[in-house]
Amino acid sequence: MVKLKGITKITGLATSASLLFLLSACGSSNDTSTSKSDSSGKINIVAAENFYGEVAKAVGGDRVAVTDILNNPNTDPHDYEPTPDVARRVSMAQMIVYNGVGYDSWMDKLINADSSSKSKTIIKVADNVMGKKEGDNEHIWYNPDTMPKLAKKLAADLAKLDPSHAQTYQKNAQTYIDSLAPLQEKVQKLKQTSGAKIDVSEPVFDYMAKALNLEVNDQKFSLAIDNGTEPSAADFGQLQNDLKGKNIKLFVYNVQNSSPTVDNLLKMAKSSGVPVIKVTETEPKGKTYLQWMNDQLDQVAKGLSIQ
Repeated sequence: MVKLKGITKITGLATSASLLFLLSACGSSNDTSTSKSDSSGKINIVAAENFYGEVAKAVGGDRVAVTDILNNPNTDPHDYEPTPDVARRVSMAQMIVYNGVGYDSWMDKLINADSSSKSKTIIKVADNVMGKKEGDNEHIWYNPDTMPKLAKKLAADLAKLDPSHAQTYQKNAQTYIDSLAPLQEKVQKLKQTSGAKIDVSEPVFDYMAKALNLEVNDQKFSLAIDNGTEPSAADFGQLQNDLKGKNIKLFVYNVQNSSPTVDNLLKMAKSSGVPVIKVTETEPKGKTYLQWMNDQLDQVAKGLSIQ
């Protein structure tokens, strides 16, 4: 996985050995009450990514205390190294929500090192909610079905931990799902009747592209960029032809990951008049998930000349 441009690798203050020791110490505590709830009686939830934490807060309401680990868009999710404080929070959590399929494998390590993890509710969104496996496209939050399904999963799991408030969690989940209606409506409005071809710098946007019936025409090239390898001459040549001949409707560009190769293609797209859609892998500061997705879909609407 390539390192994202402009995203900082956050290095923990402890070695792997000290993290293991810390987790072991937390997990062996005789006082298990803090692993279930904080001092106010709220269920402790740790979310690896802030956009998943947003759903947990919406569904849990005032019955939960949610900690987002990755809440800075300049933090590289692939290279993140948890601090002792993060390890402690994970150990003390009753519920953990993270992406899975290798995207945030550091969370797997924390959970595996925690002797109390078997008693926790663990939701790997890509694996448990969306049925993905290692090697599948990891950017599952770009699928417009992911957050509604996650909301329902959270409501069901919170109800198991706190049965007396099951109806509240279900109601909160539906309220959150309803709040995403503008996104679902925009997806349907922009959905192409026949597959329109696009090129992408890497497969960050692919799930949304599929929902819009946009066909990615450079999958081999984008996968090479995503894996940090050099695209083949044939794949690079095909993308150049797509851009120069305007054989595609859009060029989707992840602004957080660039290279001389991608930069040259970006210039080519602009000079050829191919609309460029700028996307990000992490949620922009100050944006909600809905605002983030809507901003990018607005670019698609403009690029496709859809009012």
